[in-house]
Amino acid sequence: MRTKFNLAMFLTGFAMTLHADSSQRGFTVSLRDCTELIGLGPVDFAKARSLVPISYSLVPFNGSAGLVVRASRCAGTGVDSSAEKPAIVAQVGIAIIPPDGTGDINNYTLLYATDHQQLAQVLNQAGLPAVLDRALAYELTPDSNGHGEVYVGVSPALQPAWFLTGAADTPPSAGGPVVANWWFQGSHGVIKMSTSIASIRYGAAGFSLHTSKMSVLGGLIDGNTDANFFFFNALGAFTGANLAASVK
Repeated sequence: MRTKFNLAMFLTGFAMTLHADSSQRGFTVSLRDCTELIGLGPVDFAKARSLVPISYSLVPFNGSAGLVVRASRCAGTGVDSSAEKPAIVAQVGIAIIPPDGTGDINNYTLLYATDHQQLAQVLNQAGLPAVLDRALAYELTPDSNGHGEVYVGVSPALQPAWFLTGAADTPPSAGGPVVANWWFQGSHGVIKMSTSIASIRYGAAGFSLHTSKMSVLGGLIDGNTDANFFFFNALGAFTGANLAASVK
């Protein structure tokens, strides 16, 4: 008999198994030549509230909470002083009110996967249960008219799989600055991942999320598919950014 995936039990158990160096209180990540797919849409407020610690205030959207889904691929990703290498990140969260009053975007982290082994390692050391997914897929297939097909496949061993499928337009040449903060209540304290982007360009996108209805995402969206990212649905592009992670 299949059992329903329990996010709270997974996160608690995973955190308890970590043998982190207590000196690991933060790190930095350089990001170069990146694109990102990002969607924001409504989900049941009570269900979202049950997944986020009570110390965080959810952003209300006319009685709903905001589900944030993001996937990014960078040509160069360097952790602290290490050499850069290509990397993909996929993350899911709930929109929250800025706990410290900073950032243009603030989300509480529910799921995090990457194919970058060192990034997954330092996140685990900081207390965030990031999973290493070496087969993580991020595909953009543009056509000659500036449109294209998008596909993201997340299938780590320790979490149920989820996927994004749809289409996106090539971002325009002009952009603007964004500071995005992702938060998590970790085994060593509050983790804040703050990414500062000097200029990001957004093109319109339309993608849907697919997962097992038995997963935490399936329970949150009440089914296998969610295409209701109508608050924000875009393909972004930026040449450089810096991520600063802290633990307090």
